[in-house]
Amino acid sequence: MTSLRPPASAPREYRFPEFAHHRLDNGMGVWLVPLPERELVSIHLLTDAGAATETEAQAGVASLTAKLLVTGTQRLDAGAFAETTERLGIEVGSESSWDSARAGFTALGSKLEDGLALLAEMVRTPRLDAGEFDRLRGERLNDILQSRADPGRLADESFLREVFAADEPYGRLSGGSPETIEALAVDDVRAFHAANYAPDAADLVIAGAIDADGALAAVERHLGSWTGTAPGHRHFRPAQRGGRRVVLVDRPGSVQSELRVGHLGIDRHDPRYFPAFVMAALLGGVFGSRLNLRLREELGYTYGARCSFDPRRAVGPFTATAAVQTEVTVDAIRELLGQLERMRTDPPDEAELATVRDYLVGVFPLRFETTGGIAGAIEPLAVYDLPSDWWQNYRHNLESVGTDDVHRAALELVRPDEALVLLTGDADRLRGELEAAELGPVEVIPAP
Repeated sequence: MTSLRPPASAPREYRFPEFAHHRLDNGMGVWLVPLPERELVSIHLLTDAGAATETEAQAGVASLTAKLLVTGTQRLDAGAFAETTERLGIEVGSESSWDSARAGFTALGSKLEDGLALLAEMVRTPRLDAGEFDRLRGERLNDILQSRADPGRLADESFLREVFAADEPYGRLSGGSPETIEALAVDDVRAFHAANYAPDAADLVIAGAIDADGALAAVERHLGSWTGTAPGHRHFRPAQRGGRRVVLVDRPGSVQSELRVGHLGIDRHDPRYFPAFVMAALLGGVFGSRLNLRLREELGYTYGARCSFDPRRAVGPFTATAAVQTEVTVDAIRELLGQLERMRTDPPDEAELATVRDYLVGVFPLRFETTGGIAGAIEPLAVYDLPSDWWQNYRHNLESVGTDDVHRAALELVRPDEALVLLTGDADRLRGELEAAELGPVEVIPAP
């Protein structure tokens, strides 16, 4: 006797929590999300001090500055700072991306005042100690060396360098390169902080067990007197190196090839955002996607094949990825390119689209199970100036994507003829087969 899988039920109703947006006299934005049923509170302080604010000669200074924020303040050295966080029962973190830097923590609601005071202190008056700088710079350099020994991370870095035109900022990792990081000094970090950490370029998000009026008053006490102005981020329009190219990063003796196939995609404000998001999920964003079904389930070439857009303030990359055995590398590239082309010529029917769309709609609330998840959801509203009803309309915008929208997005945004085909692998075993396959001009480069 066989049993049928029960049909999926309709997604449960979900409404993103109500929130309020204020702006202090010094220009800092304040976003308050009261969640009275929670015991925890998450605080994220965002500044327009990501990698897009640094010069290429100092690539990596934004990342190092953000990481140094959690190593002490002018009042508290590293040891005293750690003791303070332990006493409060909080773990403070700080990091940066291309479009912003963030410092924050999650704690019991009763620790809001003390935690906010410490967060304000570390952002306004960080210690930026020379010894801690040397330690973190050394860790970053070691991380880059380790990443280049990993074929997947090497492929990711190499893809960015090869898909973007020469000298484009996005043609590197946001954390910088060994050459630029090695040249940095602690005074560069101090100057970057002084120039870019300012209230008019900052937003504070508080989500959780708070009273909105009390939280706003606490923010005024600890950050209302913060002064200064920041220049903001650079504006640029990324360009791609032209035409279909095949770039093989040589890793002698490698038994696998890491594949990265793609081109430039969309920015965060592209009106095709939701059709592009659904189309990418259907192509390679969920387990039952076309890429995964073909390369994994039908052919057994890989444990998983995926694709996605990386929309940023400026146009980011669109990338399809897979790791395959060396002997099937060229066939896998053909199949991957074939699925990209099929996305353009064979639009989904309603049943295929509904399966993916319903999954995206169904998992949507899971990201908001924690106060940190809710605070994180406010970040794109602050960083990219998205509409205040973005999350309220999110499900509807997904559900509104039809087969014609997906097909149009594929025709406009998936361009196999312009795709860079980058792979890491053994050049002695792969070069001849790649050239014979006539997938595009083949260039072999050494691994860095």
